[in-house]
Amino acid sequence: MINVTETEANTVATHLHMQRIDFDNTYIEKGNTDTLLINSIPCPFLQQNQCSIYEQRFQGCKEFPGLHVPGFTKRTFTTFMHYNRCPIIFNVVEYLKVALNFF
Repeated sequence: MINVTETEANTVATHLHMQRIDFDNTYIEKGNTDTLLINSIPCPFLQQNQCSIYEQRFQGCKEFPGLHVPGFTKRTFTTFMHYNRCPIIFNVVEYLKVALNFF
C-alpha cells in the first residue's frame, strides 16, 4: 500500500491535469483513519516497470523498497510480492541467495 498525503495528492493531480476530486475518485482510497492510499496494486503509475510520475512520486515510493527501515525481515511477503517488479529487491535477494549459499 502506498500512503499519500494531501499535499502529494494535490501535486500529482495538478501534474496529471486533473481536478482533485477526479484524482481521488480514480486513484485514492480512504483508510480507517482518513489516511489516503493508492487504490490498487501494483500502483497505477507503474508502467513497464517505471514510474510515470517519477518527479512527483510519493514519499513512500522514494523510500521503497524500505531496506533501510527497521523490521525488514518481517516484511518477507511484501518483498517477494515485488521481486519481479523491483530491480532493487531482485538484486538484493539474488545477492543474499549467493551470500547465504541458498541454492
